[in-house]
Amino acid sequence: MKTFKFIIPFTFLLAFAFLYSCKKGDDQNQQITPQKEISSDKEKELKDKEEFLRIKEQQLREWEESLNKKDSTGKFKDKKIETKDSVKVAKDTSKTKIKKDDKKVSEKEKELNKRLDNPVTAVNDYLEYIKRGISDSKTFDANMKKASENWESRSAESFKKSYKNTKKFVVTQEPAVVTQKDNNATVKVKVKQTQTVGGKDEEKEITVTYSLVADKSGKWKIKSNVVK
Repeated sequence: MKTFKFIIPFTFLLAFAFLYSCKKGDDQNQQITPQKEISSDKEKELKDKEEFLRIKEQQLREWEESLNKKDSTGKFKDKKIETKDSVKVAKDTSKTKIKKDDKKVSEKEKELNKRLDNPVTAVNDYLEYIKRGISDSKTFDANMKKASENWESRSAESFKKSYKNTKKFVVTQEPAVVTQKDNNATVKVKVKQTQTVGGKDEEKEITVTYSLVADKSGKWKIKSNVVK
């Protein structure tokens, strides 16, 4: 009888412990999900911008090819085009195609600028390329080049030099706008990085404030930064 009295409370205790562990697991899953969604959104934004740049490069190549087909007199080199009328038709067709391509790229540019470009996005893109380059040595040079394209006037070589000994780069506080007026803005972010100095790994957390400027099309570029 005494044993039976002890069994009932013990059973309730086990049931309570089981329910608590399930609830804790659900809470942890709920905390992890938003981070995955944020990472996915950043990846999509970068892919959209890279696609836009690919279209621009393709347009430039087509323009150069069109110019190369013409000689100094403005006529096409193709010997099959002999009459002035044929030359005129070919020129008009080429101009029409270029105008359509210009319009297509212009609309794509406006769409992307409206949807993607703002001071925080520019800083996020830059930081994402830095993180990619540090985490994958095979793409280090390519990502440092892409990172430099988010600045007004900093070369890829300067980033290679700055981050060649960096082993880890983590954003601990997401970029946030401090001030924004007209085509000028400042954005603050906190990052933690581990660098090899004198053969030893040193970890430090820094606060970086970026100054940005937007061009006429609304494209934001970083012009300077202050580290504390």
